[in-house]
Amino acid sequence: MNRINLAEANAQIPRKARFDDDLVSTLGFLLFFLALWLVPTVWQAHNDTRDLHLQNILRQEGYEAIGEVTQTHPTRSGADVVYRFSVNGVLYSGEAILLTGDYRHQTPDNKISIRYLPEDPHVNQPVNWGWFSVGKVIFYLMGLGLIAGIVACLIAGSRQKKLKRMGLVVEGRVTGCAPSRSRFTVYYEFTTEDKASLEGRTLMSDECAAGDSIPVMYLRSNPKRNDFYPD
Repeated sequence: MNRINLAEANAQIPRKARFDDDLVSTLGFLLFFLALWLVPTVWQAHNDTRDLHLQNILRQEGYEAIGEVTQTHPTRSGADVVYRFSVNGVLYSGEAILLTGDYRHQTPDNKISIRYLPEDPHVNQPVNWGWFSVGKVIFYLMGLGLIAGIVACLIAGSRQKKLKRMGLVVEGRVTGCAPSRSRFTVYYEFTTEDKASLEGRTLMSDECAAGDSIPVMYLRSNPKRNDFYPD
């Protein structure tokens, strides 16, 4: 491991710093999948909001009728049910995604309860329509997980960037080294300017041997925040 000039490294504080390439790649990966998730999510949220508003109106102002299922198509969360019903001798039709728990046995010619607006029966909805399903919850949680991952990466990147900008550089000693996929996990110890002895670890491309000298940077305000100094 090449030695560095500690005085010169510390004279550069505050240094110019940017996010690590690995972190940038991870952020790009997460943002790509978040964009893929957002498109169907916005569409689904719009439909759910519209249908919930319609359900509220029909509960307040709608009349009930018994309809007949004409077609069913299975979906991940239930069934896409097409139905028809009669009001004053006139046939009307509708279609809705119904949860498997309520309509797992729906087949053509089965009866289904409908609510409709008396002034316009074209506005209708099954009585037991509901937006909630396990599949939808899992899908929304996937998006929340992606957002949480992005936030975690940004926080970690900001902390690492601060460490690179403001970290005091001292000489550290390698205490251990172990393979970690394509790199090595290097364990080290160092002494702060206040003579406190601390330990740390980092991922490095090069293998180190116990006793090797490596440059370590740490924050004066929180020496537990430390890492290898990329000379």
